[in-house]
Amino acid sequence: MAKESWLAQATGAGSFCSGCGTAELSRAVLQHVVNQTGHVTMDIPTLFMWDLDHRCQTLLQESALWVRDVTGHDPADTCLFGDMMQIFENRQLLVNGGDFSKKLGTVRELGLQGSSCAPCLMHNTHCCIRKPAQFCISGLPCPDFSTAGKRLKREGPTNVVYLAHGHYHKVNRTPLLLIECTKDLDLGMVEDCHVDYDFYQLFSEPSDFGFGGTARYRTWLMGAQRESTSWQSDPFDVYNDIVARFRDSDISTQVNHYLVASDTEIKMEAAQLALDRGLDSFKPGETPLEYLLNTRERVTLDSLNQKYLVRYGADPSLQENLVYFLGDSADYQSWSAVSGKIPTFRLNSRTGKYWLPARGRWLTAKERLTALGFPTTSEVAASMQVPPIGAVDVQRASDICGNSMHFQTCGIMQLLTLACFGPS
Repeated sequence: MAKESWLAQATGAGSFCSGCGTAELSRAVLQHVVNQTGHVTMDIPTLFMWDLDHRCQTLLQESALWVRDVTGHDPADTCLFGDMMQIFENRQLLVNGGDFSKKLGTVRELGLQGSSCAPCLMHNTHCCIRKPAQFCISGLPCPDFSTAGKRLKREGPTNVVYLAHGHYHKVNRTPLLLIECTKDLDLGMVEDCHVDYDFYQLFSEPSDFGFGGTARYRTWLMGAQRESTSWQSDPFDVYNDIVARFRDSDISTQVNHYLVASDTEIKMEAAQLALDRGLDSFKPGETPLEYLLNTRERVTLDSLNQKYLVRYGADPSLQENLVYFLGDSADYQSWSAVSGKIPTFRLNSRTGKYWLPARGRWLTAKERLTALGFPTTSEVAASMQVPPIGAVDVQRASDICGNSMHFQTCGIMQLLTLACFGPS
């Protein structure tokens, strides 16, 4: 059955906001592993990527080089575009188009821009945006589904991204989609934006696949284009079987398993923080590093220490798997005390500190990437039979953490989607 699925039949993929390249990187590992089995041949190069964030654009360009080393796919075959609203002939009609229903009507009257071209950052010229990809994976915006975004859902400002995404794939008739978002995603809105697709919704967290010390609960929508794609295996049954196999294996990481930074890397990150904050008090080799925290962070730390002591009657500095997120108020109690998991990495995790009371320091950016499943150490990379992903550059690693998906989860969800559906 796998030989008739998109896993073997797809010849190109694309992405809209792929989590700083998480989709492309994890699919490269997936392809390597699948081909190692000898049961089926997978060869799905990336044809296009869209991302508005300039930091993500740089990381996407770098990810294409790593993918080349793993799969042999030439980065020159990949286009990188910026603002996805460029696909419309007159974007202002949509941006200023009123409520969701009115915008939806406007989109159905719009076509792709006349030339069907847009500036490409890979080739430094205008490239065609119409690509023959059979698969597209996207991490679409989630702020409008959160409390911070006032739960505006389909009436929020990011609805234009969903409308653009749906319109692009309607015009291009992309056979298979995979969308990642928070659990509160408005499924009805997605269906309204993608009228030619049947969607199958799954929910997952890293602990489903052995990462017991990481919190990142997400929903995944598999979208099958009705005319070009057929159901070959039940994705729900396959997903449950994969999760059951992980649970039966008793493989599960804890927070302290992610503490892989060397003393030098810890000092480098501490020195960088002192420099960024204009502090003259950096003392190489001295721990704890609490003296580098700002006033608000120290207040939050003290409050969480007290809350932990009152609630559990134990010294927080003795708990190896305890993590506080100092980017939130102590009132939110963003910690691992209850779940045993590092609080979900959000956009503010680029600068927010994940404090380790037992170590007197914060999680380094490299360790956060490790918690997200990236092959940042030689040992993890060797287990995947791929080169390590660079994580020593603090800012680069922090940018990935703030935007990425969970590496293993993303790879497995792509496998599930590609293997359970095939050409009609």
